[in-house]
Amino acid sequence: MPLETGSLAKTMVGAAEGAFAGSWQNIKDYTIPELEKIASTIVSIEANVAAGNYSQDVAKLILRMQLRATQSVIVATTGLLLLHVEQALNQILSAIAGVVNKALGFPLLAGI
Repeated sequence: MPLETGSLAKTMVGAAEGAFAGSWQNIKDYTIPELEKIASTIVSIEANVAAGNYSQDVAKLILRMQLRATQSVIVATTGLLLLHVEQALNQILSAIAGVVNKALGFPLLAGI
């Protein structure tokens, strides 16, 4: 079954509430759209891998670029430290890693 942006984003937002405990109310307006972009990127990666347009290396590169952009936005708009944001994003992505990696057939979200 193909991945769906809304479902991935919902799971990630749920994980974000815990990952950003104590600051979620202050950052959710900036963070939710960024998580939706990550989910959309992952769905696009899945489609392009299935179509033979992306190799695993290209897929991982595209995801890394989106994650770096997300980190920059969250850090810039909230004043949170980059390390805190990176740790939180890793926790958030671990919430969807199983379903994403299974759908793609390779560990896109392993070791992030």
